[in-house]
Amino acid sequence: MNFLGREVAGIHAAALILGTAGLASRILGVVRDRLLAARFGAGRELDMYNAAFNIPDLMATLFLLGGATAAILPVFQRYAGRDREHARQFIAALAALFLVCATAVCIGAFFAAPWLMRFVVPGFPADERAMTATLTRIMLISPILLGLSGIFSVVVQSRKLFFVYALAPILYNTGIILGIALLSPRMGIAGVAVGVVAGAAMHALLQAGASVALGFGPDLWGTLAHLRARWELLGRDIGAVVLVAGPRVLAVSFAQITLLALDALGSTLAPGSMAVLGFAQNLYFVPIGIFGVSYATAIFPRLVDYAAARDGAEFVRELGEGVRSILFWAAPCAALTIVLRAHVVRAALGAGIFSWDNTRLTAAVLAALALAMVAGAVQTLLTRAFYALGNTWIPLTVNAAASLVSIGFAVFFVRAFVAHGRLAAAMTALFRIADMPHPEAVGLGLGFAAGLVLDATALYVLVLFYARRSLGASVAPVVADGVKIAAAACLAGVVAYLVRINFSDAVPLITWTRVVAEGAIAATAGFCVYFGALALAGSRDVALIRRAAARRLFSLRILPLSWGTAGNEDGVG
Repeated sequence: MNFLGREVAGIHAAALILGTAGLASRILGVVRDRLLAARFGAGRELDMYNAAFNIPDLMATLFLLGGATAAILPVFQRYAGRDREHARQFIAALAALFLVCATAVCIGAFFAAPWLMRFVVPGFPADERAMTATLTRIMLISPILLGLSGIFSVVVQSRKLFFVYALAPILYNTGIILGIALLSPRMGIAGVAVGVVAGAAMHALLQAGASVALGFGPDLWGTLAHLRARWELLGRDIGAVVLVAGPRVLAVSFAQITLLALDALGSTLAPGSMAVLGFAQNLYFVPIGIFGVSYATAIFPRLVDYAAARDGAEFVRELGEGVRSILFWAAPCAALTIVLRAHVVRAALGAGIFSWDNTRLTAAVLAALALAMVAGAVQTLLTRAFYALGNTWIPLTVNAAASLVSIGFAVFFVRAFVAHGRLAAAMTALFRIADMPHPEAVGLGLGFAAGLVLDATALYVLVLFYARRSLGASVAPVVADGVKIAAAACLAGVVAYLVRINFSDAVPLITWTRVVAEGAIAATAGFCVYFGALALAGSRDVALIRRAAARRLFSLRILPLSWGTAGNEDGVG
């Protein structure tokens, strides 16, 4: 297990580790959703399960989980290099303070859960609201555990132990899968909620154990017993974290409030609408987690260092490299997801009682979300760039506006679908669900996508302006590279569509194997065209991939060294 404690210094190596582990975690997430779909279908039980996450997720966000790394990391890194004991006490005091406050609020939410359900799921009847409240009460333990894990993850990330950091979400999904497989046959959907708590416990134990191994293990109970004395010693540092994290927490809270509002709106629609939205969102977040979050996590500590050193040139270069790298992977994923949406959903979820109508509606919602996949992938990095620069209010303001846009557009589109007017007819025809009686869930996806596109666009424009003003560095936007990537992604989508329709005419999609085979062949053709088009356009990213592949093949004595090393430093020959 020594590889868990290995430091990873390079950005691309760290992103590769995080991306690979993210892929493993997302695959487990797909397995989790497949088990849920097979056992419960897209019905009211999963509506209740998805709705029950809203209050625990909001609690986690309000108590620093959403802003832990961004707010704590700069303070911790400042002390860790010169005063390890002070850094250890800082983490211990912060964890103890979090534990006290989060436990108090979660206890309050536990008793208020039945009343809160009137706002969370206003469209549910009384018995379904009561069951949603029960599930919420079970899962209220998870934000406490995940919040502590988020604080401990600062130590892990600061020491660049990305193996440990990346393994934690895998354990979280494992806990949920165990809940589905072992507990739900006896306990029903409540067994899945217990699995959520088990996954959160494993998530926290891993990162807390790593902190102890690194010599930063907090004496949590001792700190609780002497919290007042520790506060006198470390109150200024903790106050600085809260001051920085406050806007960050509010910014992330707007995202949670948006999801809560969409679920509340979904509770008034046909049963299964919330489940369909949840399934589609989980599939949508697969490439975002693999590429967007991985690169943002790997780059953020460097952005913090460059901002602290007032090195504007390196800050801008690092940010530009990250944005371009994320676009390079996210754009073709978005295009191919739209084209192959039914294949993705059927391959991932098509089991048990998850019907073809469930598949079609989930695929339509997934296509709506995929319209904002590129925006969602870069949004995390752009937000963290502001945090590295010490500005948390700009992303807060932008997120607030984007949240209002999402909710407003969701209401507009849902009403349009309910009214069955010309807009609804055009949209259902576009998504190929014109014959479905309740397509309103697509409106929820369109509203979510509209707000996210506004959010990412505004953040990109503003971070270029703010970096120039605060660091005095010339900013080189990645517009030209973005245009090339977008054009190649569109071409990849067209090719994948042509392969798909020709394949469907020859081989009926009546088995899971055929669905996967057709989707894989069409996606492979699309990616080949994508990489080929960018190679002809002189893409640096393709050249780097070619050089890395050549070095690997040379090490296996398959290719001569000259195949991959000709050219300049960037591998462009």
